[in-house]
Amino acid sequence: MDDAEFGALRAEVKNVPVAAILTEIATRKLLAVNEAASQLFGAPAQELVGTDVASHVHPTERQAVKQAYAALAAHAVDGYQVTRRVVRPDGTELTLNVWGRRIETGSGPLGLWVLTSQAEEQAMAASVRPSKVVLAITDHDWQLEYVSTDAHLLGGRGSTLVGTPLLGLVHPSAAPEFLAAASRAVANRLAVTVLTRLRVARDRWDFRYCLLVPMCAHDPPRLGVVVTPVPSSLGQAGSVIDPHVQHCALEARATHALGALPAVVHHPGSADLSTRQVEILSRLIAGDAAADIARSLYLSPSTVRNHLTAIYRKFAVHSRAELLAALLRAASRDDW
Repeated sequence: MDDAEFGALRAEVKNVPVAAILTEIATRKLLAVNEAASQLFGAPAQELVGTDVASHVHPTERQAVKQAYAALAAHAVDGYQVTRRVVRPDGTELTLNVWGRRIETGSGPLGLWVLTSQAEEQAMAASVRPSKVVLAITDHDWQLEYVSTDAHLLGGRGSTLVGTPLLGLVHPSAAPEFLAAASRAVANRLAVTVLTRLRVARDRWDFRYCLLVPMCAHDPPRLGVVVTPVPSSLGQAGSVIDPHVQHCALEARATHALGALPAVVHHPGSADLSTRQVEILSRLIAGDAAADIARSLYLSPSTVRNHLTAIYRKFAVHSRAELLAALLRAASRDDW
């Protein structure tokens, strides 16, 4: 990589408002570390640069790091989310959520990683304005069992896609790589991202990011699926970091919302939930008050109340207590 390109990328990493690092995929070496990440690792940035990122995680997780980098190098996946235990020089450990993305540069692929604690992840996720995103969940045969109703990125309403095989949305030429990504997600219990061609209309295909999240311990498991648009400035030197960080935050929000879906899939009203309503529902299940939901999603309290009223109507309940009781009954199913 030439000095000008690397200098621009390093400057962008340093300006990211959350902990972020840049690594070389082929060697796993740390190339750039911002101040927030330096504090998490417990060492100055100048000591971290040039070291193998695998050397900073718990010994029991190092092989998993190497396997994940091998998948990125082989282009079997474009990114993933995972929880890692970082071991600091003083011997203390810190558990972090790691959101990673392969980025292309003129001198080859690099890895951009956003590191967050739970509280920081919520802050990062809340900093991103809503974008078009489709939430879905499959059955154990990987047929779509639920799709959020506002499935714009797939060319229509989600209810029309229920019952469709997940692979039926993938262009035949992209199916092998898509299956490789799904296999890595299942084998390693990772939330894996793959850039693939999906059907967006009859006989029309377009590139989308597809995040695949194993939702249970069965073999094969149900999959949570997040479909998101491709950042428009991908691959442009000097502007590549920000869209990827924004996209990581979008995936953090979507993955959080996926947690609510197992409890709602089998309710008749779930078919009419929008992505925003699933997001609100996930926070409701987590115990957040309406005012807290409004603040975290940058919505007005009245907008949240309107969404909650619509959710109650779709589930044929009249209060938060009735809704949570209904979801608790659904969550007691033992086939997840």
